[in-house]
Amino acid sequence: MMSVYSWALAILCVVDSVKAAPLKPHIVFFLADDYGFADVSYHTTMYGNSSNVIKTPNLDALAMQGVRLENYYVQPVCSPTRSCIMTGRYVIHTGVHVPFVDSSQNVLSIDEVTIAQRLKSAGYVTRAVGKWHLGFMAWKYTPQERGFDSFFGYYGGSTDYFTMDTLCWPDAHCFTEDTPTHEAVSGWDLHRDRAVYKNNTEYSTNLFATEAVNIIMSHSKLSDTPESIPSLFLYLPMQAVHVGNKPTPMHPEYGLDQAPIKYINEYSWVANEQRRNLSAMVTVMDEAALNVTLALKEAGMWNRTLFIFSTDNGGPLFDEASNYPLKGGKATLWEGGVRGVGFVVAGDPTWLQFTTSGTIVRGLMHVADWLPTLCDPAIASCDMTGGKPLDGVSAWNVISRNEPSLRNEIVYDALKTKSALRLGNLKVIGFNDKFQLYDVINDPGESTDLSNSTRYASNMTELVNRIMYWRNESADVPNQADAPVDFRSNPVLHNNSWLPWLPDNCSDSNCPPPQPGPSPSPAPPPAHCNFSSNMDMYPEHTHPSAQVDSPQECCQACKAAKSCFVAVFAGHSCYFKPEYATPRPRPGSTTCIPVM
Repeated sequence: MMSVYSWALAILCVVDSVKAAPLKPHIVFFLADDYGFADVSYHTTMYGNSSNVIKTPNLDALAMQGVRLENYYVQPVCSPTRSCIMTGRYVIHTGVHVPFVDSSQNVLSIDEVTIAQRLKSAGYVTRAVGKWHLGFMAWKYTPQERGFDSFFGYYGGSTDYFTMDTLCWPDAHCFTEDTPTHEAVSGWDLHRDRAVYKNNTEYSTNLFATEAVNIIMSHSKLSDTPESIPSLFLYLPMQAVHVGNKPTPMHPEYGLDQAPIKYINEYSWVANEQRRNLSAMVTVMDEAALNVTLALKEAGMWNRTLFIFSTDNGGPLFDEASNYPLKGGKATLWEGGVRGVGFVVAGDPTWLQFTTSGTIVRGLMHVADWLPTLCDPAIASCDMTGGKPLDGVSAWNVISRNEPSLRNEIVYDALKTKSALRLGNLKVIGFNDKFQLYDVINDPGESTDLSNSTRYASNMTELVNRIMYWRNESADVPNQADAPVDFRSNPVLHNNSWLPWLPDNCSDSNCPPPQPGPSPSPAPPPAHCNFSSNMDMYPEHTHPSAQVDSPQECCQACKAAKSCFVAVFAGHSCYFKPEYATPRPRPGSTTCIPVM
């Protein structure tokens, strides 16, 4: 056991080392979710808009104070972008091509070194608040085991904005046999470190902003002077403005686009309800950004802060986001899915020799560049030994001095089913290896396909060959999209919470195989049923409860299921319905009501 003298000596040594260490900036990384390119108002001023203008005065002010990144790219969906931020590596090298499913063994491989681990080794205090979405099948894949000193937020991809109750998706992965209405299961998904928080009622954008403010104010008290406050990395991946849960019979209170009513009322003049609610969600996020920056100023930390704002992907058109004037949106490799809103603000530009404040830079940048940029000797000066090769490059020269980018190529993906690569001004995009070519500088709307132009024949060949090169080079990387559903993840088994379900002593490749659900009960005696031809029952069914060959077998299956009051037979599928189901005509369907 160490003596009191030894403890005191150790603490003095730490204090002396902190005093001797070069001053490093605080880093706040504010990540918006599903944020449309034209849903920040400074972009509507620059490029126009196809819908109503959403008021973002605080984001606008920050962007005008800092440097706007107008040639900045992300991945088309959530988890892939987060994997790039964390590792500085392309999705072709991490295998994170799709959004992670809560009930599957999707993970960011444990042998990837994260930005939090790099910054922690460089002396930073590291905090994460908000959405993780990089896997949680075992504790070792959760934020505190990936380099963060603390975590407050949720593990999954989407959740209710008020209750933080996460509805499993898609239905085929979601243990519908465990709900009386045969809808997807829900589970609590708000965590402070390893503890689960239940029955939250605070709107998540405000909840996470308040947590960030509390972290900042507490952190500032670690020293008497702003100059000697330990360097802070605050990763703030907000839920906003991703959709929440879809309403279900058991949870009619759920909603895809949720915001406090006073913000929705500000946009009462917007005719489309989804667009109206989305506008309100953006406005709350805009206020959250203000509150975080005000806290940094009040804490005396702003002048040493590098504030980064980014979206994780383009806005989803099916949820009324606007990416004007770009083509496509979330989940596509068109510009509207991958060209992102982004800017950087230096609290005190002179301290960081930040000469671009108030300007626009158009040097090419990809979201994988953040790790090497923040670890640049001019900022955190991380020890970059060890770990896997990076695909990202430092963009600090672009951001701070508007110098030419070190990057001329971006590999968005190289799968056979979907691939895209940019080289210079040209971008090739392929679907099942049928390729198109666009000049995205002069044609950001991707309206003119150049793939058949003789003038661009050699460019087309070059870019397609690059796709094939990267596909072959990364062929051995496991695709996380292939991760199977695991019955042990079911929140019903974890006190109705989404929690890790496997031990930490398994590796990515040798974890226990996924377990199926419980074996079906023995078949009951034949049931007598009343049948009605060409009839269906509402609510709408999403996927079969059982595969059978006749209405009689469907009836028997319904009688054996405790929660089935009536069933619908269609094709070779049997759909169980709840007690409150109501009949409606539908040709080809047969309702089966067991006589108990």
